[in-house]
Amino acid sequence: MNKILFVPVFLLLISCQMFRKKNTEKIVREWQRKEILIPPKVEYKILGRDTLCSDLWYKQYKIFTYVDSIGCTGCQLGLPEWKMLIDSCSQQQMDVGFIFVIHSSNFRQFSLEIQFNGFDYPLIYDYHNSFDRLNHFPSAPYRTFLLDKNNKVLLVGSPLNNQKMWELYKNIITQSK
Repeated sequence: MNKILFVPVFLLLISCQMFRKKNTEKIVREWQRKEILIPPKVEYKILGRDTLCSDLWYKQYKIFTYVDSIGCTGCQLGLPEWKMLIDSCSQQQMDVGFIFVIHSSNFRQFSLEIQFNGFDYPLIYDYHNSFDRLNHFPSAPYRTFLLDKNNKVLLVGSPLNNQKMWELYKNIITQSK
């Protein structure tokens, strides 16, 4: 009886894995070299306070992350992990900017989370979801991109908690030194 159940479950798992791989490949192909468009009015904040940071867009490379309010915004963003990655890039003197775009249904709660984590890097509060309306981002795990100086996508996927992806990011960022 157990063997009879094992085969269909095994086939189901394999087909799900194949679908996920094909979906990932499709998204990567679709987004490769696509330009991330910037809305005309962008609000930057550091620890919940207004600031100016438009120079981030002029870096040689940018790691761009878009997070919306579906699920736990703070959990999706991974503030402590990003903070460690930013510090690491700074210590290695990498020419890379980090652009975090947040569209949340509760910016007040999100601001409290930022202060709690001591995340003192600029964030873009996208109150009107302008970035997604302009760019039509893919689903949640595919909303982090490595961009070149012209905001064209070089890589799709988050380097957080993924050493292989981080190595790809690093190889591209450091090859221009």
